[in-house]
Amino acid sequence: MLSSASKRRRGWTGSAQWSILGLLLSLGAGFGASVWALEEDARQPIYIEADEVEVRESDSTSIYVGNVQVDQGSMQLLAEHVTVYHRQDRQPRLIIALGQPASYKQLLDDDQGEVQAFAKRMEYDADKDELVLIGEGLLIQGEDRLTGERILYDRAKARFRAGGAGRVKISITPDSQ
Repeated sequence: MLSSASKRRRGWTGSAQWSILGLLLSLGAGFGASVWALEEDARQPIYIEADEVEVRESDSTSIYVGNVQVDQGSMQLLAEHVTVYHRQDRQPRLIIALGQPASYKQLLDDDQGEVQAFAKRMEYDADKDELVLIGEGLLIQGEDRLTGERILYDRAKARFRAGGAGRVKISITPDSQ
């Protein structure tokens, strides 16, 4: 584990792509208008701050603990704990963010505002291209809201399912003319 060095901001450039960047915001497309993250965000460096970091080469895992903040362009992820499981090519395979709640926000293209998501646990499986919000999941785009204990978004099929304990609630506000 690193101590003071782990508290410094770390930058990743080049081919490092953290797919969580556009995940939640693609979820917002289910609310009606097709929306996309700021295109230039994917080309920005990724900065990660945490109280501690542990990088385990033996099992290709990076663990960030304590006030974790991930920034890439307009995207920001805040969590208490983030674990990244890497493939052989060092690209993320599975990303798990935990918090009370973990939060995500990103600006959308074409001045469509911002998308936000909150959950106690966020999981992104890069191989399946699926994002799961678990535990008090909440997705917000403008005035539109989707809540549920479990929200699964399959990016490859562009569809989402929500369920779990309790009822799913969706609030869609009509566009003002």
